[in-house]
Amino acid sequence: MDWSKKSALEIVEATREALTENDEWKTRYADYAKKMKENLSIIKEKKSLFNEFDPLFLYMTIGEAKSTTAFQLRYRGQIVADLYVENGVVSITTDGYDEKNRRDFDCSLVLKDQPWRSQEAQGFRKHFANAPIRSHESPKGNEEHRLESLLLSEFEKTDRISKRIVNIQPVSIAAIARFQMKTPFSGSKLSEIKYSTHNGGGIDILARIGIGKAVRLCVMEVKDENKKTEPPYAVIRQALLYATFIRELLRSESGAMWWELFGFTGAIPRSLSITVACVMPHTEGSDLSFDGESIGIDFDTLKLRYMYFKETDNVITEIKTSIPQCAVSGATGLGSKE
Repeated sequence: MDWSKKSALEIVEATREALTENDEWKTRYADYAKKMKENLSIIKEKKSLFNEFDPLFLYMTIGEAKSTTAFQLRYRGQIVADLYVENGVVSITTDGYDEKNRRDFDCSLVLKDQPWRSQEAQGFRKHFANAPIRSHESPKGNEEHRLESLLLSEFEKTDRISKRIVNIQPVSIAAIARFQMKTPFSGSKLSEIKYSTHNGGGIDILARIGIGKAVRLCVMEVKDENKKTEPPYAVIRQALLYATFIRELLRSESGAMWWELFGFTGAIPRSLSITVACVMPHTEGSDLSFDGESIGIDFDTLKLRYMYFKETDNVITEIKTSIPQCAVSGATGLGSKE
């Protein structure tokens, strides 16, 4: 199915219909938001007990933010250990990740609830500080996680001089841990939209874009390749599915709590605008016919955009985007759409 405004509308309608037929998500996500809000101060307190060491980054899922006891530790987007904070004690465990750590990063260090400041934990951090290259060909999922991590590192920068794209910040947990927002959906094609309750896919990157009172949400779907079998207009479908869910979530009874968790202050705008973007390597001649399209849902709007990037040696070197809220550096960017 090629891109068309009709196909986009059908995805939105099918997503909303599935959410109406399976309305258990309303209670479940309201419970998630309530527990996460209650735990924010506890998460901040626990994080104050230890430091984060680049290139190991902290991540939290909804489940971890609800429990407040655990943080994921990821290297190049892949989970390599878990951190636990209980009764003021910070510990690290590699349980469940040992085999992949050896296979992918030649890391033979096995940690079982070791203190974060122990010699063993320091050795583990030192191993990854040396930036080991993956020791075998990466599975597709891991490669996309690696690129997500690179993009997050770029978006998180606060120095406008070194930042290749400005007016963007990823949504995080308590401004501490990277966060992948879970949805109750899997599948990206109209014929494959599946309501999966607890087993749905996560949004690759959920970010805030723009400045001042014009800041809005951006739902990004990241791919590691730009190829004919999965072109930008196909990738935007999955992003559109997830963005439709976010719109419905924000218009639900728990919407105000999620708005705050996403980093906003004040009330949700009467007319909500959400940017929907496919994010992938730069390739000339791709079909971007969807770019600039707007999909209306009552008073709200989903705006479709793209972001291209180039990467060298695990560093994002250039960016091109049609997102008008995000300015690209003329010295380092591929340029932005006028």
